[in-house]
Amino acid sequence: MRTISALLVMLWLTACATTGMYNSPDGDDTALIRIENLIDAGNKQQTAGGWVMPGANTATKVGLFTIDGDRLDATGGDQQARVDAGKHRVQIFADGGTALRFKKFSLNASAGAEYVVRVEKADAAQASYRAVVVDAAAPDEVITEVTF
Repeated sequence: MRTISALLVMLWLTACATTGMYNSPDGDDTALIRIENLIDAGNKQQTAGGWVMPGANTATKVGLFTIDGDRLDATGGDQQARVDAGKHRVQIFADGGTALRFKKFSLNASAGAEYVVRVEKADAAQASYRAVVVDAAAPDEVITEVTF
């Protein structure tokens, strides 16, 4: 029983030792990931009088949330981050005021490349979002696409 307790204490201490915050690498062998919010682009309509649910009339915020499981920012995401070359697991979010949504995708980053994550409405009913990942050097070639 003491051995199990000691193992649990060691596990707990090692879990507390990590910050869980992402440390962006430096150097020429890194890639840049940035996010663009296209959800409210061109939609400047004001609601016509009457009751509006709190938060429903605010602009949708999007951001990069985690890279490889580590949070980018304690206050709600960053607009860009640097990563080492190689495969990464990226999590993004969209906060439309009434619904907070998250989505993960994999990205195999090349050194010196710049990737753009474009987030837009996925359908006419505007009930879901679509994120398209492209290389900034070839913006018409979709690397990956996810709906959330």
